[in-house]
Amino acid sequence: MPRVADFSNLSDADLRTAVRDLVARGRVTADEVRGAAERARRITELEAELTRLKGTGRASRGRSRKAQPATNPTRKITNSPALKAARVMQGRYMGRLRKLAPRERRRVKAVAKKQSVAAAVKFADKLLAR
Repeated sequence: MPRVADFSNLSDADLRTAVRDLVARGRVTADEVRGAAERARRITELEAELTRLKGTGRASRGRSRKAQPATNPTRKITNSPALKAARVMQGRYMGRLRKLAPRERRRVKAVAKKQSVAAAVKFADKLLAR
């Protein structure tokens, strides 16, 4: 990483002279100098905007509220037997698909779409010779 020099002790006139000299020597282009000046201006604008936005927060206006606990922090999830069976069947289906070749996988998916997931599991088992 290049070293960054401290130019805070140089006057604006000295800095302008140094930049003109660098451009004249061909070390930097005028476009690079303009780009650096534009970036510096944009950074100043963004810092001012950030300061303005920080000042508009609730805490800065003195009206912050204390955090309230959730009214129902734990929601009980009820699984019906049908839902549990469907999830078990989906797990079996996915497990079988992972073991199949892409061509066979497409055939099993077609069976699942046309008939049912249970039929697709049976078909996959037949393809896997279980």
